[in-house]
Amino acid sequence: MADTDLLPPSSTPLERAIARSAGARFAALPAVVASLWNAQTCPPAILPWLAWAMSVDEWNEQWGVDKKRAVIAESRLIHQQKGTVAAIRRALTAIGQPDAIIIERGNYVRYNGAVSYDGSSNHQGSGGWASYRVILKSACTIEQAYQIKRLLNAVQRNCIVLTAIDFRAATNSYNGAITHNGAYTHGVVDTTL
Repeated sequence: MADTDLLPPSSTPLERAIARSAGARFAALPAVVASLWNAQTCPPAILPWLAWAMSVDEWNEQWGVDKKRAVIAESRLIHQQKGTVAAIRRALTAIGQPDAIIIERGNYVRYNGAVSYDGSSNHQGSGGWASYRVILKSACTIEQAYQIKRLLNAVQRNCIVLTAIDFRAATNSYNGAITHNGAYTHGVVDTTL
């Protein structure tokens, strides 16, 4: 009986022969368990389960494999920093918006002439401290904006409110790639609804 034999002393010769046969087959298999827990080496078909195991807050099967791997890889650091601006920035970077601008006190504007009256902010005096807005530099659909909203709600502090996702800076070119079908908007998606 080998040291690695897990069968009890009372097992039959047939049981021992089956265990040796199965053990030889399992020994011939490559050890892939470590690669399954790594976002960069995990097979693409198993990425949704790895995302679930790593508590990824927002997942979309339509994403490309590289984006899925990036979201999973950032998940641990996002969870460590949850509730901070750094976590919000990491989450935005992982989903492909690395150059997004985060404005804390998103609806707080002073009467000092620095902000023009364009409807994007409210003058609230000393209030509005628990809000922020995100300005995207890359175009996104309305559906993607709401997906970003769900992701940010998962990583922000519960007392903070995301007031708007603004992508007016991300101009859509008139090249026929984007049609007027309601999927895109020119401007701000109000997230307080």
